[in-house]
Amino acid sequence: MKVNAKRIEKDIEEINKFNSTPGQGISRATFTQEYMGAIGYIFKELEKIGAEIKIMRGGNIRARLEGTVKDAPSVMIGSHIDSVFQGGKFDGVVGTVTSLEVIRTISENKVFHKNPIDFVIFVEEDGSRFSSVLLGSRIWTGKVKEEEISKIIDKEGISYREAMTESGLIPEDNSILEGRKIKAMIEPHIEQSLVLESQGLSIGIVETIAGIKQLEVTIEGVSNHAGATPMNLRNDALCGVAEIILNAEMIASQNRTSVATVGLVEVTPGKTNIIPGKVRFTLDIRDKDDVTLNEISDKILKSIEVSCKNRGLSDTIKLASYTKPVLLSKKIVEIIENSAKNQGIDTLRMISGAVHDSSVIAELTDVGMIFVPSRGGRSHCPEEYTPLKDIEIAANILLESVIELSK
Repeated sequence: MKVNAKRIEKDIEEINKFNSTPGQGISRATFTQEYMGAIGYIFKELEKIGAEIKIMRGGNIRARLEGTVKDAPSVMIGSHIDSVFQGGKFDGVVGTVTSLEVIRTISENKVFHKNPIDFVIFVEEDGSRFSSVLLGSRIWTGKVKEEEISKIIDKEGISYREAMTESGLIPEDNSILEGRKIKAMIEPHIEQSLVLESQGLSIGIVETIAGIKQLEVTIEGVSNHAGATPMNLRNDALCGVAEIILNAEMIASQNRTSVATVGLVEVTPGKTNIIPGKVRFTLDIRDKDDVTLNEISDKILKSIEVSCKNRGLSDTIKLASYTKPVLLSKKIVEIIENSAKNQGIDTLRMISGAVHDSSVIAELTDVGMIFVPSRGGRSHCPEEYTPLKDIEIAANILLESVIELSK
């Protein structure tokens, strides 16, 4: 018994027709018309197999194939379909379509399973609309409280609750997701890096999801005339930030597992002939080990303090988010690995530098992830690409793993 690769290919193309930036990558923000168009397509596919579709807390979606044992914990599979602005066709979508194909295959072949099998679509994984990653899974698991949901707004001032209601994804079940109701979860995903491609492998098995500290930093100096102010009398905030960025790069490079990235820089007043008086930037620091993550963060913070003191600048630092590293289930890693071996597929145990909804669910139950290669390591961009043959391999490994977990 194998999955249908042509059907997977069709799913990818159909979902990606719902896009607000055609010809310029994929843009499919949570709860928008494009998002709901893709959801509508998936619902039609689920209805063909008679899956029980339910809108869960926060607008997350669960489609269930009931098992033979009443009230048994479910085996959960799935991912997300929201995208960053002008992103790629495969981020989130690969995990969604492979999981969809697995429950179709199990249903069509009338495969016996004691545990229910839940296909899920998590809301707002990328945080591209409401600026908070893993928001859907955090709402569903109760990490975001009911009273906090209405305070979450997008750049247009539309609240999360308002957008959810207008989309029609009104929760039918507002209960918090509990670990006792989930036997295990597996999330397939594109790697978003170069490791698998560099080793000529089709499948990675994630052992750890890296922890992340995200900081918002504001450096203030003195705005002044660019021509009339001598170099030795300047308090240039942007020059200070340039030094800080290079120091962060150097500090993170001291070991093989840490990374530090400045992805957003806003310069004020941002004029050609004025020395920058204020700069706001983001700092994203990651590592697989929480102790190392905090050590690297502390070193970078100390370097900011030193740079500002030497240059006559002031700093304000805010912790925007902090996610600890997550160790995934050894049991699920072994089940995925054995499924791959049974099919003659070589695999690599890996670290995920990117966060995923799996990291939230891993606090509740046994969780595993299957990675497929990203060509050139490209992701979150129009050039994002994963060959269909690798997606098919991942789907067949997922199929065997789900059957093993639910029998």
